[in-house]
Amino acid sequence: MPPKPTSIRYAVLAATFFVSIFMYVDRVCLAGVKGDIQRELAIESWQMDWVLGAFFWSYALAQVAGGVLGTIFGLRRMLAIYLFLWSLFTAVAGVATGLLVLIVTRLLVGLCEAGAYPTMAALIKRWFPPRQRGVANGAVALGGRFGGALGQRITPLLVVSLAGVFGLAGWRVALLLFGVLGMTYAAVFWFIARDSAKRHPWANDAEADLVTDAPAGPPPTFPWRAILSSRNLWLSGTAQFGINIGWAFVITNLPDYLEMQHGVTGDDKGYWSSWPLLVGMAGMFAGGFLTDWLTARIGRRWGRALPIGVSLVGCALAYFGCAYAADYRIVVGLLCLMAIFVDIGVPAIWAFAQDIGGQHVGAALGWGNMLGNIGAGLSPVLLGALQRSQGYPTVFVACAAAFAVAAVAALNMNAAVPLQPDDPEPKLPLSTP
Repeated sequence: MPPKPTSIRYAVLAATFFVSIFMYVDRVCLAGVKGDIQRELAIESWQMDWVLGAFFWSYALAQVAGGVLGTIFGLRRMLAIYLFLWSLFTAVAGVATGLLVLIVTRLLVGLCEAGAYPTMAALIKRWFPPRQRGVANGAVALGGRFGGALGQRITPLLVVSLAGVFGLAGWRVALLLFGVLGMTYAAVFWFIARDSAKRHPWANDAEADLVTDAPAGPPPTFPWRAILSSRNLWLSGTAQFGINIGWAFVITNLPDYLEMQHGVTGDDKGYWSSWPLLVGMAGMFAGGFLTDWLTARIGRRWGRALPIGVSLVGCALAYFGCAYAADYRIVVGLLCLMAIFVDIGVPAIWAFAQDIGGQHVGAALGWGNMLGNIGAGLSPVLLGALQRSQGYPTVFVACAAAFAVAAVAALNMNAAVPLQPDDPEPKLPLSTP
Protein backbone atom coordinates (compact mmCIF):
# COMPACT_ATOMS: atom_id res chain seq x y z
CA MET A 1 0.00 0.00 0.00
CA PRO A 2 1.33 3.48 -0.87
CA PRO A 3 1.95 5.71 2.16
CA LYS A 4 -0.91 7.92 3.26
CA PRO A 5 -0.31 11.64 2.69
CA THR A 6 0.49 13.62 5.79
CA SER A 7 -1.77 16.56 6.66
CA ILE A 8 0.78 19.30 7.16
CA ARG A 9 -1.05 21.44 4.59
CA TYR A 10 -3.77 22.03 7.16
CA ALA A 11 -1.24 23.27 9.72
CA VAL A 12 0.13 25.67 7.11
CA LEU A 13 -3.44 26.72 6.29
CA ALA A 14 -4.15 27.37 9.98
CA ALA A 15 -0.97 29.42 10.34
CA THR A 16 -1.94 31.47 7.28
CA PHE A 17 -5.46 31.90 8.67
CA PHE A 18 -4.03 33.65 11.73
CA VAL A 19 -1.85 35.92 9.58
CA SER A 20 -5.05 36.99 7.85
CA ILE A 21 -6.63 37.75 11.25
CA PHE A 22 -3.79 40.08 12.20
CA MET A 23 -3.97 41.66 8.76
CA TYR A 24 -7.57 42.77 9.20
CA VAL A 25 -7.35 43.72 12.87
CA ASP A 26 -4.63 46.20 11.93
CA ARG A 27 -6.60 47.33 8.88
CA VAL A 28 -9.85 48.22 10.66
CA CYS A 29 -8.67 49.29 14.12
CA LEU A 30 -8.38 52.99 13.21
CA ALA A 31 -12.05 53.23 12.24
CA GLY A 32 -13.06 52.25 15.77
CA VAL A 33 -10.95 55.01 17.36
CA LYS A 34 -11.57 57.70 14.75
CA GLY A 35 -13.38 60.03 17.15
CA ASP A 36 -10.80 59.60 19.93
CA ILE A 37 -7.96 60.43 17.54
CA GLN A 38 -9.76 63.47 16.16
CA ARG A 39 -10.40 64.86 19.62
CA GLU A 40 -6.89 64.31 20.95
CA LEU A 41 -4.99 65.46 17.85
CA ALA A 42 -7.48 68.16 16.74
CA ILE A 43 -8.04 66.56 13.33
CA GLU A 44 -11.09 67.52 11.28
CA SER A 45 -13.51 64.94 9.86
CA TRP A 46 -12.47 65.41 6.22
CA GLN A 47 -8.80 65.04 7.21
CA MET A 48 -9.59 61.78 9.01
CA ASP A 49 -11.24 60.50 5.82
CA TRP A 50 -7.86 60.84 4.12
CA VAL A 51 -6.16 59.05 7.02
CA LEU A 52 -8.58 56.12 6.66
CA GLY A 53 -8.15 56.10 2.88
CA ALA A 54 -4.33 56.35 2.96
CA PHE A 55 -3.98 52.66 3.78
CA PHE A 56 -5.81 51.60 0.64
CA TRP A 57 -3.75 53.73 -1.76
CA SER A 58 -0.39 52.21 -0.87
CA TYR A 59 -2.06 48.82 -0.42
CA ALA A 60 -3.49 49.04 -3.94
CA LEU A 61 -0.43 50.32 -5.77
CA ALA A 62 1.97 47.75 -4.27
CA GLN A 63 -0.20 44.67 -4.89
CA VAL A 64 1.53 43.33 -7.99
CA ALA A 65 5.03 44.13 -6.72
CA GLY A 66 4.23 42.51 -3.37
CA GLY A 67 3.10 39.32 -5.06
CA VAL A 68 6.21 39.23 -7.26
CA LEU A 69 8.53 39.61 -4.26
CA GLY A 70 6.98 36.51 -2.72
CA THR A 71 7.65 34.53 -5.88
CA ILE A 72 11.26 35.73 -6.13
CA PHE A 73 12.41 35.66 -2.49
CA GLY A 74 10.14 32.96 -1.07
CA LEU A 75 6.52 32.95 0.03
CA ARG A 76 7.17 32.04 3.66
CA ARG A 77 9.99 34.56 4.03
CA MET A 78 8.11 37.49 2.54
CA LEU A 79 4.82 36.80 4.32
CA ALA A 80 6.61 36.73 7.69
CA ILE A 81 8.42 39.98 6.81
CA TYR A 82 5.20 41.63 5.67
CA LEU A 83 3.44 40.69 8.93
CA PHE A 84 6.29 41.92 11.11
CA LEU A 85 6.55 45.26 9.30
CA TRP A 86 2.85 46.15 9.13
CA SER A 87 2.55 45.28 12.82
CA LEU A 88 5.52 47.53 13.58
CA PHE A 89 3.94 50.47 11.77
CA THR A 90 0.61 49.86 13.51
CA ALA A 91 2.46 50.23 16.78
CA VAL A 92 4.16 53.41 15.53
CA ALA A 93 0.71 54.87 14.72
CA GLY A 94 -0.03 54.49 18.42
CA VAL A 95 2.54 57.18 19.22
CA ALA A 96 1.50 59.56 16.43
CA THR A 97 1.59 63.24 17.33
CA GLY A 98 -0.29 64.68 14.36
CA LEU A 99 -1.97 64.23 11.00
CA LEU A 100 1.22 63.72 8.99
CA VAL A 101 2.50 60.86 11.16
CA LEU A 102 -0.89 59.13 10.99
CA ILE A 103 -1.02 59.36 7.20
CA VAL A 104 2.57 58.14 6.78
CA THR A 105 2.12 55.19 9.13
CA ARG A 106 -1.12 54.14 7.42
CA LEU A 107 0.59 54.37 4.04
CA LEU A 108 3.34 52.11 5.37
CA VAL A 109 0.86 49.63 6.87
CA GLY A 110 -0.88 49.45 3.49
CA LEU A 111 2.45 49.06 1.67
CA CYS A 112 3.46 46.13 3.87
CA GLU A 113 0.05 44.43 3.73
CA ALA A 114 -0.11 44.76 -0.07
CA GLY A 115 1.81 41.58 -0.80
CA ALA A 116 0.08 39.48 1.83
CA TYR A 117 -2.97 38.17 -0.01
CA PRO A 118 -1.16 37.59 -3.34
CA THR A 119 1.52 35.69 -1.41
CA MET A 120 -1.11 33.72 0.51
CA ALA A 121 -2.85 32.81 -2.77
CA ALA A 122 0.42 31.51 -4.21
CA LEU A 123 1.09 29.58 -1.00
CA ILE A 124 -2.34 27.93 -1.11
CA LYS A 125 -1.75 26.93 -4.72
CA ARG A 126 1.55 25.31 -3.73
CA TRP A 127 -0.11 23.27 -0.97
CA PHE A 128 -3.61 22.40 -2.25
CA PRO A 129 -4.84 20.72 -5.46
CA PRO A 130 -7.41 22.59 -7.60
CA ARG A 131 -10.48 20.82 -6.23
CA GLN A 132 -9.61 21.87 -2.67
CA ARG A 133 -8.53 25.43 -3.37
CA GLY A 134 -11.94 27.05 -3.01
CA VAL A 135 -12.32 25.78 0.55
CA ALA A 136 -8.68 26.59 1.41
CA ASN A 137 -9.02 30.10 -0.04
CA GLY A 138 -12.24 30.56 1.89
CA ALA A 139 -10.50 29.59 5.13
CA VAL A 140 -7.74 32.16 4.64
CA ALA A 141 -10.16 34.92 3.63
CA LEU A 142 -12.38 33.87 6.55
CA GLY A 143 -9.49 34.77 8.84
CA GLY A 144 -9.56 38.28 7.41
CA ARG A 145 -13.25 38.67 8.06
CA PHE A 146 -12.90 37.31 11.58
CA GLY A 147 -10.01 39.70 12.17
CA GLY A 148 -12.10 42.59 10.88
CA ALA A 149 -15.02 41.72 13.14
CA LEU A 150 -12.65 41.21 16.06
CA GLY A 151 -10.97 44.55 15.43
CA GLN A 152 -14.30 46.38 15.19
CA ARG A 153 -15.56 44.70 18.37
CA ILE A 154 -12.60 44.86 20.73
CA THR A 155 -10.95 48.15 19.76
CA PRO A 156 -13.58 50.35 21.50
CA LEU A 157 -13.42 48.03 24.53
CA LEU A 158 -9.64 48.28 24.69
CA VAL A 159 -9.83 52.07 24.39
CA VAL A 160 -11.86 52.17 27.59
CA SER A 161 -10.13 49.39 29.53
CA LEU A 162 -6.55 50.40 28.65
CA ALA A 163 -6.94 54.15 29.11
CA GLY A 164 -4.17 55.47 31.34
CA VAL A 165 -1.85 52.45 30.96
CA PHE A 166 1.72 53.80 30.70
CA GLY A 167 0.08 57.21 31.00
CA LEU A 168 -1.30 56.95 27.46
CA ALA A 169 -4.76 57.36 25.93
CA GLY A 170 -6.62 54.09 25.37
CA TRP A 171 -6.44 54.26 21.58
CA ARG A 172 -2.66 54.54 21.73
CA VAL A 173 -2.26 51.51 23.98
CA ALA A 174 -4.62 49.47 21.75
CA LEU A 175 -2.55 50.16 18.63
CA LEU A 176 0.68 49.38 20.48
CA LEU A 177 -0.80 46.09 21.69
CA PHE A 178 -1.94 45.05 18.22
CA GLY A 179 1.52 45.83 16.85
CA VAL A 180 3.45 43.83 19.47
CA LEU A 181 1.18 40.79 19.10
CA GLY A 182 1.56 40.82 15.30
CA MET A 183 5.35 41.07 15.43
CA THR A 184 5.44 38.12 17.83
CA TYR A 185 3.19 35.99 15.62
CA ALA A 186 5.47 36.58 12.62
CA ALA A 187 8.02 34.29 14.33
CA VAL A 188 5.33 31.63 14.92
CA PHE A 189 4.32 31.66 11.26
CA TRP A 190 7.97 31.36 10.18
CA PHE A 191 8.35 28.24 12.35
CA ILE A 192 5.25 26.47 11.00
CA ALA A 193 5.13 27.35 7.28
CA ARG A 194 7.23 26.37 4.25
CA ASP A 195 6.84 27.29 0.58
CA SER A 196 5.64 23.81 -0.39
CA ALA A 197 5.26 20.29 0.98
CA LYS A 198 8.48 19.25 -0.78
CA ARG A 199 10.36 21.73 1.42
CA HIS A 200 8.61 20.94 4.71
CA PRO A 201 10.40 18.54 7.08
CA TRP A 202 7.08 17.36 8.53
CA ALA A 203 5.42 16.46 5.18
CA ASN A 204 5.97 13.19 3.31
CA ASP A 205 6.34 12.63 -0.43
CA ALA A 206 2.73 11.51 -0.76
CA GLU A 207 1.49 14.88 0.44
CA ALA A 208 3.93 16.67 -1.88
CA ASP A 209 2.58 14.63 -4.81
CA LEU A 210 -0.95 15.98 -4.28
CA VAL A 211 0.20 19.19 -5.96
CA THR A 212 2.40 18.73 -9.03
CA ASP A 213 2.68 22.30 -10.29
CA ALA A 214 4.86 23.96 -7.64
CA PRO A 215 7.69 25.58 -9.63
CA ALA A 216 11.29 24.83 -8.71
CA GLY A 217 12.24 28.51 -8.86
CA PRO A 218 10.99 31.96 -9.87
CA PRO A 219 9.50 32.37 -13.35
CA PRO A 220 12.07 33.44 -15.97
CA THR A 221 10.18 36.52 -17.13
CA PHE A 222 7.36 38.63 -15.76
CA PRO A 223 4.35 38.81 -18.14
CA TRP A 224 3.64 42.56 -18.09
CA ARG A 225 2.26 42.52 -21.63
CA ALA A 226 -0.03 39.58 -20.87
CA ILE A 227 -1.29 41.25 -17.69
CA LEU A 228 -1.96 44.63 -19.30
CA SER A 229 -3.74 43.06 -22.28
CA SER A 230 -5.74 40.48 -20.31
CA ARG A 231 -9.46 41.05 -20.66
CA ASN A 232 -9.94 38.67 -17.72
CA LEU A 233 -7.76 40.69 -15.37
CA TRP A 234 -9.38 43.99 -16.33
CA LEU A 235 -12.81 42.46 -15.68
CA SER A 236 -11.62 41.05 -12.37
CA GLY A 237 -10.16 44.43 -11.41
CA THR A 238 -13.37 46.25 -12.39
CA ALA A 239 -15.44 43.83 -10.31
CA GLN A 240 -13.19 44.29 -7.29
CA PHE A 241 -13.15 48.08 -7.74
CA GLY A 242 -16.94 48.19 -7.49
CA ILE A 243 -17.02 45.70 -4.62
CA ASN A 244 -14.62 47.72 -2.52
CA ILE A 245 -16.37 51.04 -3.10
CA GLY A 246 -19.37 49.57 -1.28
CA TRP A 247 -17.76 47.08 1.07
CA ALA A 248 -15.18 49.52 2.49
CA PHE A 249 -18.05 51.51 4.02
CA VAL A 250 -18.31 48.79 6.66
CA ILE A 251 -14.70 49.10 7.84
CA THR A 252 -14.23 52.85 7.40
CA ASN A 253 -17.54 54.71 7.80
CA LEU A 254 -20.01 52.42 9.55
CA PRO A 255 -18.87 53.27 13.12
CA ASP A 256 -19.06 56.97 12.24
CA TYR A 257 -22.53 56.50 10.66
CA LEU A 258 -23.83 54.85 13.83
CA GLU A 259 -22.49 57.63 16.05
CA MET A 260 -23.33 60.66 13.89
CA GLN A 261 -26.68 59.54 12.51
CA HIS A 262 -28.08 57.54 15.43
CA GLY A 263 -26.07 58.51 18.51
CA VAL A 264 -24.65 55.01 19.03
CA THR A 265 -21.36 55.29 20.94
CA GLY A 266 -18.86 53.30 23.02
CA ASP A 267 -19.34 49.56 23.36
CA ASP A 268 -22.66 49.68 21.46
CA LYS A 269 -20.90 51.21 18.47
CA GLY A 270 -18.32 48.43 18.45
CA TYR A 271 -21.04 45.81 18.90
CA TRP A 272 -23.15 46.92 15.93
CA SER A 273 -20.14 47.72 13.72
CA SER A 274 -18.77 44.20 14.11
CA TRP A 275 -21.90 42.38 12.96
CA PRO A 276 -21.53 42.65 9.17
CA LEU A 277 -18.00 41.26 9.24
CA LEU A 278 -18.92 38.60 11.78
CA VAL A 279 -22.01 37.39 9.92
CA GLY A 280 -20.24 37.64 6.57
CA MET A 281 -17.97 34.77 7.60
CA ALA A 282 -20.83 32.35 6.92
CA GLY A 283 -20.74 33.43 3.29
CA MET A 284 -16.98 32.92 3.12
CA PHE A 285 -17.28 29.39 4.44
CA ALA A 286 -20.14 28.51 2.09
CA GLY A 287 -18.52 30.24 -0.90
CA GLY A 288 -15.48 27.98 -0.89
CA PHE A 289 -17.59 24.83 -1.06
CA LEU A 290 -19.93 26.42 -3.62
CA THR A 291 -17.27 27.36 -6.16
CA ASP A 292 -15.55 23.95 -5.85
CA TRP A 293 -18.91 22.16 -6.24
CA LEU A 294 -19.97 24.24 -9.25
CA THR A 295 -16.57 23.96 -10.92
CA ALA A 296 -16.66 20.16 -10.67
CA ARG A 297 -20.09 20.10 -12.33
CA ILE A 298 -20.23 22.93 -14.86
CA GLY A 299 -16.57 23.81 -15.37
CA ARG A 300 -14.33 26.69 -14.42
CA ARG A 301 -15.99 29.32 -16.63
CA TRP A 302 -19.24 29.43 -14.68
CA GLY A 303 -18.03 27.66 -11.55
CA ARG A 304 -16.06 30.81 -10.73
CA ALA A 305 -18.14 33.54 -12.42
CA LEU A 306 -21.59 32.62 -11.09
CA PRO A 307 -20.79 32.71 -7.34
CA ILE A 308 -19.19 36.12 -7.81
CA GLY A 309 -21.68 37.76 -10.17
CA VAL A 310 -24.94 36.53 -8.65
CA SER A 311 -23.81 37.37 -5.12
CA LEU A 312 -22.97 40.93 -6.20
CA VAL A 313 -26.52 41.43 -7.46
CA GLY A 314 -27.63 40.57 -3.92
CA CYS A 315 -25.20 43.17 -2.56
CA ALA A 316 -26.67 45.87 -4.79
CA LEU A 317 -30.20 45.06 -3.63
CA ALA A 318 -29.17 45.10 0.05
CA TYR A 319 -27.58 48.53 -0.24
CA PHE A 320 -30.58 49.86 -2.14
CA GLY A 321 -32.71 48.77 0.81
CA CYS A 322 -30.43 50.68 3.21
CA ALA A 323 -31.35 53.93 1.47
CA TYR A 324 -34.97 53.52 2.65
CA ALA A 325 -34.34 52.13 6.15
CA ALA A 326 -34.89 54.53 9.06
CA ASP A 327 -33.77 52.24 11.91
CA TYR A 328 -30.02 51.65 12.22
CA ARG A 329 -30.66 48.01 13.22
CA ILE A 330 -32.33 47.41 9.86
CA VAL A 331 -29.39 49.07 8.11
CA VAL A 332 -26.95 46.84 9.99
CA GLY A 333 -29.07 43.81 9.11
CA LEU A 334 -29.00 44.70 5.41
CA LEU A 335 -25.25 45.30 5.61
CA CYS A 336 -24.95 41.83 7.12
CA LEU A 337 -26.69 40.43 4.03
CA MET A 338 -24.35 42.47 1.84
CA ALA A 339 -21.33 41.08 3.69
CA ILE A 340 -22.57 37.50 3.30
CA PHE A 341 -23.02 37.98 -0.44
CA VAL A 342 -19.58 39.58 -0.84
CA ASP A 343 -17.93 36.77 1.07
CA ILE A 344 -19.67 34.06 -0.95
CA GLY A 345 -17.77 35.36 -3.97
CA VAL A 346 -14.33 35.88 -2.39
CA PRO A 347 -13.08 32.26 -2.57
CA ALA A 348 -14.07 32.18 -6.25
CA ILE A 349 -12.12 35.40 -6.89
CA TRP A 350 -9.01 33.82 -5.38
CA ALA A 351 -9.56 30.55 -7.26
CA PHE A 352 -10.05 32.51 -10.48
CA ALA A 353 -6.58 34.06 -10.10
CA GLN A 354 -5.10 30.66 -9.31
CA ASP A 355 -6.83 29.09 -12.32
CA ILE A 356 -5.60 31.63 -14.87
CA GLY A 357 -2.32 32.73 -13.29
CA GLY A 358 -0.07 29.76 -14.02
CA GLN A 359 3.30 30.58 -12.43
CA HIS A 360 2.18 34.16 -11.80
CA VAL A 361 -0.67 33.67 -9.32
CA GLY A 362 0.58 36.41 -7.00
CA ALA A 363 0.68 38.93 -9.85
CA ALA A 364 -2.75 37.85 -11.16
CA LEU A 365 -4.42 38.20 -7.77
CA GLY A 366 -2.41 41.34 -7.05
CA TRP A 367 -3.68 43.05 -10.21
CA GLY A 368 -7.32 42.60 -9.21
CA ASN A 369 -6.56 43.57 -5.62
CA MET A 370 -4.75 46.67 -6.84
CA LEU A 371 -7.74 47.97 -8.80
CA GLY A 372 -10.08 46.86 -6.04
CA ASN A 373 -8.24 48.76 -3.37
CA ILE A 374 -8.06 51.89 -5.48
CA GLY A 375 -11.82 51.68 -5.04
CA ALA A 376 -11.38 51.15 -1.31
CA GLY A 377 -9.07 54.18 -1.14
CA LEU A 378 -11.66 56.31 -2.92
CA SER A 379 -14.51 54.97 -0.80
CA PRO A 380 -14.11 56.96 2.45
CA VAL A 381 -13.31 60.19 0.57
CA LEU A 382 -16.06 59.81 -2.04
CA LEU A 383 -18.70 58.53 0.35
CA GLY A 384 -17.71 61.08 2.99
CA ALA A 385 -18.18 63.91 0.49
CA LEU A 386 -21.55 62.47 -0.61
CA GLN A 387 -22.65 62.17 3.00
CA ARG A 388 -21.79 65.77 3.83
CA SER A 389 -23.51 67.14 0.72
CA GLN A 390 -26.42 64.74 0.12
CA GLY A 391 -26.83 62.55 3.21
CA TYR A 392 -26.56 58.84 3.87
CA PRO A 393 -29.37 57.66 1.53
CA THR A 394 -27.33 58.94 -1.42
CA VAL A 395 -24.28 57.14 -0.03
CA PHE A 396 -26.20 53.86 0.03
CA VAL A 397 -27.52 54.32 -3.53
CA ALA A 398 -23.97 55.00 -4.76
CA CYS A 399 -22.81 51.77 -3.13
CA ALA A 400 -25.66 49.87 -4.79
CA ALA A 401 -24.66 51.25 -8.20
CA ALA A 402 -21.02 50.24 -7.63
CA PHE A 403 -22.07 46.67 -6.86
CA ALA A 404 -24.28 46.52 -9.96
CA VAL A 405 -21.33 47.47 -12.19
CA ALA A 406 -19.17 44.88 -10.40
CA ALA A 407 -21.77 42.16 -11.04
CA VAL A 408 -21.76 42.78 -14.79
CA ALA A 409 -17.96 42.60 -14.91
CA ALA A 410 -17.83 39.43 -12.80
CA LEU A 411 -20.29 37.53 -14.99
CA ASN A 412 -18.02 38.13 -17.98
CA MET A 413 -14.89 36.67 -16.32
CA ASN A 414 -13.66 33.36 -17.78
CA ALA A 415 -11.44 31.20 -15.55
CA ALA A 416 -10.94 28.72 -18.40
CA VAL A 417 -8.71 31.19 -20.28
CA PRO A 418 -5.14 31.25 -18.86
CA LEU A 419 -3.14 34.44 -18.57
CA GLN A 420 -0.55 32.99 -20.94
CA PRO A 421 -1.88 30.51 -23.53
CA ASP A 422 1.28 28.40 -23.30
CA ASP A 423 1.06 28.13 -19.51
CA PRO A 424 -2.30 26.47 -18.77
CA GLU A 425 -3.29 25.03 -15.43
CA PRO A 426 -2.16 21.38 -15.22
CA LYS A 427 -5.04 18.94 -15.53
CA LEU A 428 -4.97 17.13 -12.20
CA PRO A 429 -7.23 14.15 -11.38
CA LEU A 430 -10.81 15.09 -10.59
CA SER A 431 -10.64 13.35 -7.24
CA THR A 432 -7.77 13.84 -4.83
CA PRO A 433 -7.01 12.32 -1.42
